[in-house]
Amino acid sequence: MRYKRIIQPILILLFFSGALFASFDTKKGARPLGMGGTFVAVANTGDATYYNPAGLWQIGNPYAQAYYSAPFNLKDLGTTAFNFTYPWIFGNGTINFESYGSDLYRETTMGVAFSRSFREKLIYGVVLNYDHLNIKNAGSAGTIGCDMGLLFRPHEMVTLGFAARNINKPEIKNDALPQTFSMGASIRMIDPLILNVDVYKDIKFPTDVRFGAEYQFFDKLFLRVGMAREPSLFSAGLGFDFGKGVVDYAIYSHPDLGVTHAISASFHIKRLPARVLKSSYR
Repeated sequence: MRYKRIIQPILILLFFSGALFASFDTKKGARPLGMGGTFVAVANTGDATYYNPAGLWQIGNPYAQAYYSAPFNLKDLGTTAFNFTYPWIFGNGTINFESYGSDLYRETTMGVAFSRSFREKLIYGVVLNYDHLNIKNAGSAGTIGCDMGLLFRPHEMVTLGFAARNINKPEIKNDALPQTFSMGASIRMIDPLILNVDVYKDIKFPTDVRFGAEYQFFDKLFLRVGMAREPSLFSAGLGFDFGKGVVDYAIYSHPDLGVTHAISASFHIKRLPARVLKSSYR
């Protein structure tokens, strides 16, 4: 029954996304997942590493984040991730590590990111990832991928974001890693509430439109909801800010594959105010 452990997850991945290399594109972070994966125009925590690297500039102090989930309650699909951001005067530097799968099939990513602002009105960021795939008794291989992102605020209430993943079209064993493009808008009509919409496009699959919202209670508690269309997903989540960091939890459902639980924990070293993107509206 040893091969059942790898066959079942692979069949699920094929059904769910139409491709392998799941972790090389699967989104992480309990906060974004609780909002239906809408984070391209928010991107103000370590989760920006996976959604829009430009947003990493908004982190104002040394910051570490860890993440774990087991999609559809299958341990052989377990995903762990860690990122650390250090702000400098000239920009923010970030390192990240991701691991997905089991000893039979494992995807690993190690990356470095740099983000910077132009007059605090336009933020840009870039990530270089080394993606490695190992299949037991079948060998291993790796490649380097490049991601980039932009953020700007045309109005005090509206932030817009754009991100592109694997823009250099990397391949492992002649199989292309997912190449995706996403655009998003985040609207803050009242201070505790943000509303998000993202348009996400994998060049091999239909365009996905995602919606999400987050409401903040008493500066400590965050409630989130979200949905996506391709595939059809519904999500909810919550977060608790304990001063030195934040613990986030999310649950999202697939109509055929069931539910997934996800948790993130972030920690601030000498917590300072976040950097703020200025509005270009006059």
